Amino acid sequence: MNDKKIWIAVAAFALPILARLLWFYPGISIRPEIATPEYAALTIPLPPLETPAAANEVRFMGGTVIVDYTHTNQFQPAEIDALVEQIEARGGRAEFISDSLLLENSLKYASAYLVLSPSMAFTAGEINLLRDFVGRGGRLAVFTDATRGMVYSDFFSGTTTSFPDVYAVNPLLANFGITVNADYLYDLTENEGNFRNVFFNEFGKAELTFGLKRVAMYGSHSVKTDEGTLLFLGAESTLSSTSDAHDPTQGGAAINRDGNVLALGDFTFLTHPYNQVADNATLISNISDFLLGGNRTPALADFPYVFNGGIVQVKLAADVQMTAEMIGALSRLQASMRLNNTSMQIVDEEPAGGDVVLIGTFDSIEELGGVMDRFDLVIEPFSDYVTLPGFGNVGRYGNAVLLMETRDRGNTLVLLASTMEDLTYLLDTLSGGSLYSCVIQGQVGVCSIGYGGSFSDGSEFDNGEELYEEASPEPQAEPTTAG
Repeated sequence: MNDKKIWIAVAAFALPILARLLWFYPGISIRPEIATPEYAALTIPLPPLETPAAANEVRFMGGTVIVDYTHTNQFQPAEIDALVEQIEARGGRAEFISDSLLLENSLKYASAYLVLSPSMAFTAGEINLLRDFVGRGGRLAVFTDATRGMVYSDFFSGTTTSFPDVYAVNPLLANFGITVNADYLYDLTENEGNFRNVFFNEFGKAELTFGLKRVAMYGSHSVKTDEGTLLFLGAESTLSSTSDAHDPTQGGAAINRDGNVLALGDFTFLTHPYNQVADNATLISNISDFLLGGNRTPALADFPYVFNGGIVQVKLAADVQMTAEMIGALSRLQASMRLNNTSMQIVDEEPAGGDVVLIGTFDSIEELGGVMDRFDLVIEPFSDYVTLPGFGNVGRYGNAVLLMETRDRGNTLVLLASTMEDLTYLLDTLSGGSLYSCVIQGQVGVCSIGYGGSFSDGSEFDNGEELYEEASPEPQAEPTTAG
């Protein structure tokens, strides 16, 4: 009886467990074969790579490219190493400036000015300097990028404000008929691994697009121009983020009508490894040629960077004596030229070629190789004034005249003043490296170096006789009698 109760208890305990096992585990599990991809046969899509030829010869060009680093630019110098290497391969150099006060002096010797993704706007003075620089044959290249820019957050409200780099560059580019839009281009049909990595297969006709079949840009703004040329034309599937539509009047880059201002919507293609995708390396090479390929005409305003060669020959007129004061002034000018890697040599005869400085007085101007005829100067005998084109009558005393002539075989700078003392003062002004005391118009300048008389219009004369005030009689002392 007891055994029966025990078995009943065991059965009552075991039956629920057995029932659960049979319910959840009805039999032996046979795992079916899971279909898996053929991993060995898979290929990862890669962008087309370009390997530049090791024996690729480049033309020596020389020059200096000033790289803007004064407007909170959103890039690191190492990011443009590929471009800098191409500039240096052509005999040029890249110079970064981080002080806006250096802009005016830097543009005097620069071949090109390079701007990358600025966050601070250019001032009106900076825009005028760059516009004049381009007008004299300099090159300007502006790179923007949709992935750069500044984002500001309000601490109290929590709102954020985006400040793309196009806001900083458009006032500068407006002078040249180019606009960069605050958008990004994308392509859902054909791209380089991401919809914002856009290919360009159609190009405008320009030296910058020579040898290009396909370039890739990574987060590019769209660029448009009214009078210039679009360089990179997107496919029908290339759309703008602001309209989600294709606009054939906009592209990835543009150049102005005169061919000396370049604007691009992206600069990520300059960085490693994107510089080796498609024809990006060829594009970077073409950009280097563009930056160093300008034909700048030296201007008097560019002093002291107005000479092309390494030697400047100085010719003194016969009435300019080598006094101690004159030798001291010439030595200071020589020391100033050495800072610009230019040496000075005094000669007896006016050279037929090369860079030349002619120094003389107004009385000896006829000795200086036809200066009066070349610059339309008029100096009447016994006159206190010199007639200059654009200036009219300029007083001889207290003023000096600078004249500059540019030629293929060298540039000539003419220095004229009334006296030896004025010439000495003028040379010291030039040794200081600036012409702030001068009024410059084109290749002619007038410098104030002393004091001169006032201009006479003849009103103080009546029938050829000067009017004098009647002198007051001097008081006479009266004798007194001693008392």
